[in-house]
Amino acid sequence: MSKKQEKCAPPPGTASNAGPRPSKTSRIRAMVLIGVHLVVAVHLAHWFATGRTLGLIEPSEAMEFSKHSVINAGLVFFGAVILSTLLLGRFFCGWACHLVALQDLCRWLMLKLGITPRPLRSRSMAVVPFLAAGYMFFWPLAYRLWIGDDLSTRGQELYVQDIWRTMPGLWVGLATFLVCGFACVWFLGSKGFCTYACPYGAIFAVADKFSPGRIRVTDACERCGHCTQTCSSNVNVAREVHEYGMVVNTDCMKCLDCVSVCPTNALYFGFGRIAVGKQAKRPRGRGWGEEALLGLVFAWAFFAVRGLYDMVPFLFALGIAGCVAFVALRCMQLLTQPKVNLLNTPLKASGRLQPKGHLFLVASILVLGWIAQSSWIQFHGMQSAKAFKVLAPVKQTWFTEQRMPVDDVVTAAAEKVLVSGGRAIEAGLLDDPRRLMESAWAALILEDAERFEDLMTRAQAAAPRAGTPSVDLGHQAWASGDLDRAAELLAQAVEIDPDLHQAWGELAELKASRGRERLDGVLKQVRRGLDQRPASAALHDLLGSLYAAQGNQAAAQASLSRALTLDPLLPPPRIKLAQIMSLQGQHREARRLLREGLKLTPGEPALKNALAELDAAGRQ
Repeated sequence: MSKKQEKCAPPPGTASNAGPRPSKTSRIRAMVLIGVHLVVAVHLAHWFATGRTLGLIEPSEAMEFSKHSVINAGLVFFGAVILSTLLLGRFFCGWACHLVALQDLCRWLMLKLGITPRPLRSRSMAVVPFLAAGYMFFWPLAYRLWIGDDLSTRGQELYVQDIWRTMPGLWVGLATFLVCGFACVWFLGSKGFCTYACPYGAIFAVADKFSPGRIRVTDACERCGHCTQTCSSNVNVAREVHEYGMVVNTDCMKCLDCVSVCPTNALYFGFGRIAVGKQAKRPRGRGWGEEALLGLVFAWAFFAVRGLYDMVPFLFALGIAGCVAFVALRCMQLLTQPKVNLLNTPLKASGRLQPKGHLFLVASILVLGWIAQSSWIQFHGMQSAKAFKVLAPVKQTWFTEQRMPVDDVVTAAAEKVLVSGGRAIEAGLLDDPRRLMESAWAALILEDAERFEDLMTRAQAAAPRAGTPSVDLGHQAWASGDLDRAAELLAQAVEIDPDLHQAWGELAELKASRGRERLDGVLKQVRRGLDQRPASAALHDLLGSLYAAQGNQAAAQASLSRALTLDPLLPPPRIKLAQIMSLQGQHREARRLLREGLKLTPGEPALKNALAELDAAGRQ
C-alpha cells in the first residue's frame, strides 16, 4: 500500500461503506454444530438402547478427578481439547460447543430482527470465568493437598449406567440453555456467557496464548474493517492484525468468518509466532462505580441463586448472575443519566423516562426482589445446615442399638433447625428437599414422628430423583413395626437410585427375615438393579450374599468374584468369598485371597480380622 493510499485508508477496525459480504464459513459451521448435536443424540440413543454407555463428554465431569482422582470420559475429553487449543487455538469453542451454538443462534435471530447485540465491556466481570475455573478444578486439589489426601489415581469410570446422574432435570436444563444461550446474548452481548461466565473458556483462553495457530494477515490487507464488523466474538480483528500481524485476543474462537468476508483474501489461519507478551487493546472500560456495581451485584445474585431449592447448578447460576448484574447497571443509569437505551429501545430520553423505561423498571424491581427473597431463603438455609451438623451423628445412629443420647446441645440444635429451616421453607416459592429433610430429622429427634412423616413425604415429592427420603421413611416404618410399608419404601428407594447399596442390603435383610418367598423376591429385584447397573460391584456383592443365604454356593462364588473383578479394593466380597472357600476346604486359597486384599489396601481392619479368624480356625 502506498503512503497516499495508507493516508486515505480508514482507521483500523472501521468498516467501509459497502459493508462485508456474507460469510461462507457461517453456514458450514452451522452444519458442523448441528452435527455435534446429532452425535449427542446418538450417544443418548445408545444409552437408552443398552443401559450403559460412554460417560458424559462434558468438561464439568473432569471435576471428579479434582475431587476424587477418578478418570472419566469428561476428563479425557477436556484434556484433549486443552491440547488441541495449545496447537490450534480455540477451535473447539467456535466449532463444537453447544452453548456457543445457542448463542450464535440468538445473535442470528436478533440480527434478523434488526437488533445488534452490544457487548457489556466490563473488567470486573471479565475475571469471573477465571474464578469459576479455579473453584471447579483447582480449589478441590488445593484442599486435598492441605488435608493430606492421597492424590494418586483411584480408578476409571469411562462408562456409566446413569448418564443423567450429574446433570440437572429436564426443565432446569432447558432454563439453563434459555438463560446462558439467549438471555446472556441479549444483555451481555454476543457470546456474553463465554466472556463473563464460562470456566472452561478461561482455561482455553490461557492455552490459546501459547497456540501457534492463529488468524494472520498478508500485505494484501486494505484495512476495510469488514473482519471486525463480522466477528461475533467482539474482537477488533482489523486493529490487531495491523498492529501484530495476527489476532492476539484470546476471545477469538477461530470461527473463520473474518477470513471468509475479507475482500482481498488477506486473512488466513496459519502457524507462526505465539501471542505470549502481546496484549489485545481493550475498548475503554467503565468507571469504577459501574464496575463496582457490576461486580457486587454479580456476587450477590450468584450466591443468592446457586443451589436454590437444590435445583440451580453452577453454570446456570453464573448466567443468571450476569444478567441480574446488567439489570442493576441499567437501573442505576436510569437514575443518573439523561439518555439510556436497551439495545435499540430507548428507556430514557432527554432526562425523561419513556413508557418502555417504566416497564423495564417494574420488571427490574421484580427481578431484584426475587434475588432479595432468594438471599433470605439461602441465609436461613445456611443457618439450618450449620445447626444440622450437630444432629448428623445422632441421625447416623438413630435406628441402631448404639443410638446417641439427645442432650441439651442436640435439642437446641434441633430447635434451631426447625426455626431456620422453617423460615426458608415458608419463604420459598418451591419446596427445598434439603431443608425439608433437615427439618424432618429435627422433628424426629424432638420426638415428633408425625411431623417427621409429613416433612419427609414433602421432601420425597420435591426430589423424585432422590431415594434418600424413601430410605428414611422406610427406616421409620421398620422401627414402628410396619414391615410391609418399610419393605415397600426401601424397594421404592432402590428403584429410584440403584446406587443406594445399604438400602439394598437392608431390603434383603428385611425380606429374608420373612421367609424364602420374600428372599426370592428381593433376588429378582437385585437382578433388575444389575440390569441398570451391570458394573456395580456393590450389587454383585449383595447378590452373592443372597445366593449364599439360599445355599447356592456356586452362584454366590460367581457373583462375589465378579464384584472383586469390578472393584478389587472392596473388602466385603473378598471376605465372603474367602469364607466360602474356607468352608469348602480351600484354606490356602482363602488366605491368599485375603493377603492380596491387604496388599491393595494395607491395614484394612476387616481384612486383617478375617485373616486372623482363618488362621485361628486353621490352628484348631
